[in-house]
Parts: sequence; C-alpha cells; structure tokens
Amino acid sequence: MEVLGIKTELIKIGDDMVKALKKGMEESGLKLEEGDILVVSESALATSERRVVNLEDVTPSRLACTLGAKYSKDPREMELILKESDEIVGGIPGVVLTLNGGFLYPNAGIDHSNAPPGYVILFPADPKRTAEDIRRRISGGKRIGIIVGDSRTHPLRFGCVGVALGCAGIEPVEDARGQVDLYGKPLLITRKAVADNLVSAAQIVMGESNESTPAVIIRGAPVAIVDGSCDILRIPPEECMYIGALRHGPHPYTGGYDDLIDEALQARKASYAPYSGFKVGAAILTKSGRIYSAGNMENALASASICAERAALAKAIASGDREFEALAVVGDTSMPMSPCGICRQMFSEFGGDIKVVMANLKGEVAMARISDLLPEAFDGSCLEKPES
Repeated sequence: MEVLGIKTELIKIGDDMVKALKKGMEESGLKLEEGDILVVSESALATSERRVVNLEDVTPSRLACTLGAKYSKDPREMELILKESDEIVGGIPGVVLTLNGGFLYPNAGIDHSNAPPGYVILFPADPKRTAEDIRRRISGGKRIGIIVGDSRTHPLRFGCVGVALGCAGIEPVEDARGQVDLYGKPLLITRKAVADNLVSAAQIVMGESNESTPAVIIRGAPVAIVDGSCDILRIPPEECMYIGALRHGPHPYTGGYDDLIDEALQARKASYAPYSGFKVGAAILTKSGRIYSAGNMENALASASICAERAALAKAIASGDREFEALAVVGDTSMPMSPCGICRQMFSEFGGDIKVVMANLKGEVAMARISDLLPEAFDGSCLEKPES
C-alpha cells in the first residue's frame, strides 16, 4: 500500500479545494488511478468552505462566560463551542468534551491550528456531502473513494490518530462478525474501522503542522470501492463502553430550557415552607409541550411534606399526562438544586431519559438524566414473579 502526499499552495478562505488538489497533483506528477482513495484534511476543507471565524466578531453569552471560566476557555470560543455542539459532556482546563451528531469531539472540533492569528476553524458543514462532491468533480470517471479526515486522541493515550468525518465510495466500517480467528473461533463483535485506519495512515504523511500537504492518495489499500456515499456508524452514548461506564451525574447546561427554569422560579414564589423557609420550585415539560409547575409544601408533621417536583408531577398525572421531556428544579442552594432520592424514584417511573435541569438563585445550572441521577432504579420489572 502506498501513501502519496499532495502538496498545495496555502488553502485560503473561499478557495476551490478541488482546483487546488488538481493543481497540486499535476505539479507533483500524480494522477488518480482506479481504486485509489483520496483522504482530505478537514481543516483545509473547512477553510475553503469559509468555515473560519474571527473571534473579534463573536459576542459571548452569559453562559459562555460562565463555562469559559470553568474550563479555562476564551468565552468567545466557548460561545462557538455551544453553537457547534449538541451537548457538553464535561471537560478539563483548556478542553471541553462535546457531543455533536452522535460523535465525541474535543472543543466541538474547533481548531486554532492552521488558522490565521485571531481566527478559529470550525468543522466542515457537511463532510459526507462534501466527500460526494469532491468524488464527482475529481474522479474523472474512475472508481475512487474519498474520505474527509481529522486527527483525534484516544482515552488515556498520548498522540493523535486519524478519524473519518465523512466518506464517499468506501464502506467506512467492515463488519468482521462471523469470520474466524487463528484458532477457528468465530468473531462475535469485531468491526474494522477501515476509514479511520486509512486516515491514520494518511496522517503520517499529511502531518499536523506546516507540511502543506492537505491531502494524500492511498493506493493499493485492500478496500472495495462502492457506489454512492456511506454513513459512518455511530454507537448511542448510553451503549458506548466509555461513556456508559463513566458518565454518571450532572454535566454543564447548554441552553434550551430557559423558559422551563423561569416557570420553576415563578412556582417557587408560591411555595409553602413556614417551618424551614427552604423554598423550592419545579416545572415539568411534557413531550406534547405542556408545562406543569408547583412549589414545595411543608407540614408540621415532616413526613407529610411534599417536594415541589412531586407536586408538579401529581398535577401532570392528574391531568392525564404520562410522557415527560424535562424537569426543571430551582432552590436557594450553593450548588444547582438536585432532586431528592424519592423524587428521583418517582420520575424514574416515567423514563430514565427525562432530562433534569437543576438551578439555583445565582443562575448556576447543570443537567443530567434521571438515569444518571438514579442508575439501576427500582422499577416494575422488580415486581415480576420469577418463573418457577
């Protein structure tokens, strides 16, 4: 297998990537052959697509400032991370781990490297569609594959490896289940990350700094060329062995439920807490879009008191609603207000995927799912009689 680098002039904002690659191949004496796979750098591609942002043009929100301080990020970059990601999983100083389109990306894929001073580069808008377009324009009638590639770190390992963002003309993952190992035992779960492995090979030649090699031709790879584009398979976060094993408890709030928090704040004003003075408000959003809210209700007999979350839930159930999207709860606490164990159990009855938006009066907000707050909850299956 050969890996042939394509050197080009500096790719500038708005340049035609395909024209640049054709010129680079011509100057290097390279031509695409049947069965070749062209790997293209996502940062060069994003630059050509004008996915370059001047940080001076970004106005950070209050949330971006809060999270920027928490993760030691420029609030302007944090604002872009919020806009570019579906969810923030967590982070460490300098790096925010995000989910976007079902994939994990550090800092939502936003890159300072190979960007002009004061600018950052976002991910290409649609890597799969772009891979299809490049293949159509550059193949010259030959059957070739295209991969839009990036580099990424593995958990607990130094160094970067390749990862495919979008493909056309190859199957990105080869299903090896059913094949046998050296001892004749069938493989039960093995899938080969073909596209990722090819990008890793390409990264050795493309480099990470000033190599001016935004693409390579991989020739002789034992990979079949197919018609059309192929989706890169994703594992749901709850089924991923890394996320599933490590992800428990709250994560940063990234917006979307501000109105629900306001409803909980209003409900808190009607709280009845003459004994402790600890007022709590809760609001529930149903999947049909209705909102039910309530404050906590104390009693001289402490065991007869009702939490705000359960009071709101009782209103919803009495009105016939059974499917819930999110719960917001607000209290005057040092950290974002978290539901008690009984409330967690009550809501787990209606689904572990219910989002819990936890807030305090200082404006600090965190999120979790019910199943994060109460893993392995007692449910109806526990009441089933074992077969005799």
